[in-house]
Amino acid sequence: YQVSSDNIKNHRNDTGSSFKSKTYIRITDDEEEPARQVQRSSHVKFSSVLKDGASIALPLAFTVFVVVLWRLNGSPSGDSLEKLREDAIRYLASTFPILFAGITGKLMSEIVRWKLERGATVGFLEQLNGSQTVGSTVMTLFSFGSVNLLSILLLLTWAFSPLGTQGLLRMESRRNEPRVKDTTITYFDDDARSRLVKWQELFSTGSFGPTPGMRSLTSLYATLVTTPEATKFDTMDLWGNVRIPFLNHTENQWRDLPSNSSEIEYSSLAGIPISNLDIGNTTFTVESSYLDLHCHNATVLTGNQAPEGFFAHLDHSMMDTAASSAEDLKDKIFRMPNGTWHGYNFTNGDATTWSLALDRFVDPIWLLRNRTTTRKLESDNRSAERERPILFRNETGIDVGPTTLLFEAHAVSAITDKQLREHNHVKATFGVTQKSVESRVACRLAAADNTKPSCRVISQRPSQRRHAPEGITHLSFPKVFNLLSQRLPLVVGGSVNYQADFSLYYLQDPTLREMQSDERAFMKSYTAETLEVRLAQLLNTFLAVSQLSFEIAGRGSAQRKDSANVVSRSNETVPAELRELVVVIQISDVWAAVCLSSGVVLLAAGVMGVVFKHRARGPEIFGYISTMFRDSKYFDLPPKADLLDGGDLSKTLRELQIRYGNVGSKDGEPVTGVVPLGDTEMDHLN
Repeated sequence: YQVSSDNIKNHRNDTGSSFKSKTYIRITDDEEEPARQVQRSSHVKFSSVLKDGASIALPLAFTVFVVVLWRLNGSPSGDSLEKLREDAIRYLASTFPILFAGITGKLMSEIVRWKLERGATVGFLEQLNGSQTVGSTVMTLFSFGSVNLLSILLLLTWAFSPLGTQGLLRMESRRNEPRVKDTTITYFDDDARSRLVKWQELFSTGSFGPTPGMRSLTSLYATLVTTPEATKFDTMDLWGNVRIPFLNHTENQWRDLPSNSSEIEYSSLAGIPISNLDIGNTTFTVESSYLDLHCHNATVLTGNQAPEGFFAHLDHSMMDTAASSAEDLKDKIFRMPNGTWHGYNFTNGDATTWSLALDRFVDPIWLLRNRTTTRKLESDNRSAERERPILFRNETGIDVGPTTLLFEAHAVSAITDKQLREHNHVKATFGVTQKSVESRVACRLAAADNTKPSCRVISQRPSQRRHAPEGITHLSFPKVFNLLSQRLPLVVGGSVNYQADFSLYYLQDPTLREMQSDERAFMKSYTAETLEVRLAQLLNTFLAVSQLSFEIAGRGSAQRKDSANVVSRSNETVPAELRELVVVIQISDVWAAVCLSSGVVLLAAGVMGVVFKHRARGPEIFGYISTMFRDSKYFDLPPKADLLDGGDLSKTLRELQIRYGNVGSKDGEPVTGVVPLGDTEMDHLN
């Protein structure tokens, strides 16, 4: 049926009201074709089923994806699917507005078709039909100039299109989250036997002297003493081993240490090697011990010559001759009487300007010797513990007298090549003990492959384990002290120490700045307080490198978990707590809820679109050009064309040319419509 503007105008004037949905006006009197029942083709096309399925499946897949993504909140990042997931988010964010417009726009069209068959106002239908995109919804609202409940619902529905996209893009991020797990750490047991013992045994039997091994030991010692100032005050030595501070309290409670390492006095320039570190922050405890000196007396004299009797007489014979291969001499080292100084004089063997001596050693019986014969006592099952304090760990009732260490030195410079001059003289005695401490160590290892771990002792307390009496030290064993007292002063050696012997300059100033000074009496600033700390550091350093040798610089350094789980031949493994910063996926609950709501709205639109489509009785005609002429008498259409959907009819007549114009007259008034292009009668009317 065609309706002219005059028909509408006359009808409005006649009835006094607007058109109702069931009012029709015939254009011509000869239009006698009866009304047909509204219906569509009963043939179900595969493409239609596919479209219906996609309208539900795609929103459902989107909703499931959002739910799965939401459940990843707190999961570790970097899994194998992360790249695929990021690509999916990016592609979905781009296609979601298109998908939303297609499905929701189709829903509006299907509601209009279904509602039209049941009757609705033109305004209602036009508002729905004009709301098939976000922009058209807004434009329709302004065109009609009215705000009602329907317009608000439409705007809210279409608002989920950009919100869904933004929610998808903003819901996922990354954050660092600390995770705690149990692990194990391996570290060097500094109660290990010194290599000096083995070298002394070989020397005593005449196999060879200790010189080859001592060369490596003295080079490591020299490296540590002359290392840069920053390293000397660092929490780790130059090879990354953890340095242990002196314990400054006797209570059994833990005490935190200052965070500034320059405020801490460390027991040695050498640290304790550790391994099996994993990425993150690892906390564990280390059991260790060190020589502790307490200065009884320190005398510093300035002058060209020391007074008569100032320096003590040192009996080096029992230690020195013990190195001989003669059967009756080599065991003298085990029969040294307590109460006399045993050490090497300045001029014994190679020249040196300082010396060390000790007045007490363990009884020979503990070393399977006696005082009357060179024959060894019957062996027992404790050979692995000999020559170190652990031998006495479980012993009770032992008379351990005080052990005293003697230090003597004089500053010497050369006036000419053949004339030497003494400038000042030092003599000091120290009480010697072996302190056992428990240290809590914190290490941090970054993820970079070549990053060196950073470790420091954060708190300390006295060791809670059972140990040998403090009076028994590593120096209490003759084989250890013999080579230490002989070789330590010879690291530099010589008859002149002015601007030369870094060990003596270290006792003055650990930075060694004074080695460039012109002050020849450089020992005049020695004090009891500084000597007991710095001499202990040098002794502990020498003992540490004698235990580890080059293991301290190689596999002994703080290592990652993927490196060899060995720090030395004497290890201890302890439980540790690893706090690692794990990069985890963070899902914003707000944006995830917005995105999920958009998916649910889209899914509802897809389901409702399919429902309204199949509840409507007629074919789909809205939005197609063929709708303008599908029931026109001016077109010769194929049989049952009225049963076809608008898209199918347009596809069938895609080559047909049409024109809008005059199609006839009624009571002298022109009637307009759509006719095929080339109709001569219609062309004449136009």
